Amino acid sequence: GRREYTAKHGISMPDKDMSLLCATWVMAWATIAAAIAAIVSAFFARKAVSDQARNFSQQIADYRLALSADTALKFDASFNDPKFEKIRSKAAHALLAKQNEGEAEDVFDFFDSVGLFVRLGALKEEIAYAVFFHWINLYWRAGKNHIGAKQKDTASVWKDFELLYHQVSEIEKQKHADSEDLKMTEDRLRSQLQDEIDLV
Repeated sequence: GRREYTAKHGISMPDKDMSLLCATWVMAWATIAAAIAAIVSAFFARKAVSDQARNFSQQIADYRLALSADTALKFDASFNDPKFEKIRSKAAHALLAKQNEGEAEDVFDFFDSVGLFVRLGALKEEIAYAVFFHWINLYWRAGKNHIGAKQKDTASVWKDFELLYHQVSEIEKQKHADSEDLKMTEDRLRSQLQDEIDLV
């Protein structure tokens, strides 16, 4: 028995001490087990939070995309409204004739608004490019002299339109390195302005 063992080996360990030692070991193992359980629990809790954060981020991304698409559709509807087509036609006529170019300012304002929405993140620049690149490029190139003259007096005027033009032009350059629109010959410019004039 335990007493014979301790006596034989010259160890004196009363039952009370032996019980205390056993209790200490049990407590130590219980503490270790609790620590491991806490670590495992923390790991799964952190994973759950991480998964939840990823899901939330995806929901935000999906919402922003839906908002951006809805914004683009509303801008597109306004741009192709018959009343605005008349404005575009007058604007193109003035820019082609290089007379009364103030007639084009409503169109510049329109694209300045589109640029503002892009800058604020309410409209993705890729979507703005897909819907409006042709006209952004056309009206900026046709109106840049008038715009530049106005910016000498008021530096901030049509700045969002200017930024938008550079953003969509960069996308066009990446997608079509040999883009004819980026080269924009005088004949091509006149032809595209004539297409706008012919809207009405």
